[in-house]
Amino acid sequence: MKHEPQGDIEAKIVAAFERLSQVFHQALWEVSWRNGLSATQAQVLVYLLYHGENKASVSELASRFGLGTATLSASISTLQSKGLVVRTRNEHDRRIVYARLTPRGRRKAQQVAQWTKAIQLEIAALDATSKEQLLATLLDTIARLQRAGLISVTRMCTTCLYFQRNVHPDPQAPHHCGLMNQPLRLSELRVECAEHQPVQADTGEA
Repeated sequence: MKHEPQGDIEAKIVAAFERLSQVFHQALWEVSWRNGLSATQAQVLVYLLYHGENKASVSELASRFGLGTATLSASISTLQSKGLVVRTRNEHDRRIVYARLTPRGRRKAQQVAQWTKAIQLEIAALDATSKEQLLATLLDTIARLQRAGLISVTRMCTTCLYFQRNVHPDPQAPHHCGLMNQPLRLSELRVECAEHQPVQADTGEA
């Protein structure tokens, strides 16, 4: 059997990610257009839908989507004019501004969130082990890209202070959550966690 050079494999993985990016971009653009939104506005609504209390600070949203605060604020203003979000201020620090979904915004966000359903259906055809391994590999890759400064800060298990990698013998639950003090099954790894605490830059890998 002929083995391919390592660089070729890495290039093919990057190319595969690029193709996946095209699929997501096209699906997001289509659902945004159908709902009279920009892609950024649609992403903000969906993020707020699955975020604790359906709200997040403007600076957090800007960081999450890799945008300037002014650009993100303009999107929030448009969503507010459509009655989909409201702005509120932190009770203890009036400089911190939150965007929160309105009831109408929550309904709209639920409609927009359907854009991933077709992709999820294809992934559902994989067996459980393949899905767990795929999730673990993707989260690992995102964590590496974050540490390299190539992606905005994420609140995943693999970038969390409480995450302890490969400390248990069970291959289906090899990692540990220090906050919950229990093993983590691969299927339990989170992409967004409200209790996330970032690892300091000088601590190295989690």
